[in-house]
Amino acid sequence: MSRLCLTAPALAAALLWSGAAGAFEIEHSETRYVDKRYQCDLNVRLDAPLDKVEAVLRDYEKYPSLDTRILQARVLERPSPNVAMLETKLRLCLGWFCRNVSRVERVEESEHALAALADPSRSDVKYGETHLQLATGEHGSTLVTYTTSITPAFWTPSVFGRRWMLRTLEDATTDLFMNVEMKAKADEEGKEKAASN
Repeated sequence: MSRLCLTAPALAAALLWSGAAGAFEIEHSETRYVDKRYQCDLNVRLDAPLDKVEAVLRDYEKYPSLDTRILQARVLERPSPNVAMLETKLRLCLGWFCRNVSRVERVEESEHALAALADPSRSDVKYGETHLQLATGEHGSTLVTYTTSITPAFWTPSVFGRRWMLRTLEDATTDLFMNVEMKAKADEEGKEKAASN
């Protein structure tokens, strides 16, 4: 199953954002269910400098401010300087079915990139892998290439569960990056304001 990764509200929001000069722009978005995994690919252009976007994305414990579905995010340990064991708790609702979901991931940080692999023995997922790559775009923007693949380890409603899960995945991903852009822009504007004083 393959479909464009935009619901009506997300599409409306994306059109509003892309209507402003240089603002949030979705270049490619697709969700699908393949081999018992929910997958989402997203390429977006954020109207914020790469260093600010990267700083927001690496401030893991502030993730709840970027997505209201995230209840808590905390770094459990850092086994090496560029590796974080990250625990995330979020509220997942698929129609009338809601539950809290925990995930522990090993996040590897490299220049302008993050790669996360879930630990199934400590998570409510059988499999989870995410890759994120940042690149400098035109006029100080940031290009984001994001892919994620998840197999839940919990029951979901059989009839509409797959459709709801795909919609939730696409909405959460789009909302997250819209908020990353807003936070990164606010940080950049704060820096510029401080420098002018």
